[in-house]
Amino acid sequence: MIMWRRLHEIQGMQVVSLEEGRIMGSALKVYLSSTQKAVSGIQVRESGLGGDESWVDIRDVDKIGEHVVFIARAANCKAKHPVGRSLKDLMGMPVLSKDGRLLGSLVDVEVDEHWRVVELSLSENRLIGIQPEHAVFGADSILLEAGAADKVRSTVKPKTGFLARLFGSEAIQETADIISRAEHAQPRRPVEAKTRPAKKTSRKKPAQKATKKAAKKTSKKPAKKPAKKSAKK
Repeated sequence: MIMWRRLHEIQGMQVVSLEEGRIMGSALKVYLSSTQKAVSGIQVRESGLGGDESWVDIRDVDKIGEHVVFIARAANCKAKHPVGRSLKDLMGMPVLSKDGRLLGSLVDVEVDEHWRVVELSLSENRLIGIQPEHAVFGADSILLEAGAADKVRSTVKPKTGFLARLFGSEAIQETADIISRAEHAQPRRPVEAKTRPAKKTSRKKPAQKATKKAAKKTSKKPAKKPAKKSAKK
């Protein structure tokens, strides 16, 4: 059995039966029971285009490795409708405390060896440990006990410079993220191709051109023949 697992790590893993050695497909979605605050099962999709989807109850999961989910036998993959709500549906849901404070948006869920939710990953690189019996996974939000904001901890070292003290470390971090995204969004300037300098051409003066043209015209005109005299009878 595993110890402390983030659910998004399971999505995409191959599901293999230990008895037959069959690859049943890949883990498409992980589902949670809103009442139990625990994982209810995994939706599996067969490999290939338009593969069928099946359901594995979490009780039938034998163990999970670094890249593979093992089930006891192939018959544990059943044509059954998923139970609970998927992690993908829960992601982005606001996490609130019962004293009216917004703690952040849900990013990921961490479970213990019994598949119970014990920690929530929040936006802005923050974590909070929870007691499942005091949490409410509602239709539109996740509610935690009053005073939960004091238990939120950051996973990154806060900024402590002058601007951070003046405006707050969160505002400085947000500004840095915006600048970084803007820099990556700017299109690269194309490299200018090196061109050879154009050769200098001697330009003829207009007077010379005019005289040459006139000479050509005169040379082309045929010479006039002298008129013949009429002979006297």
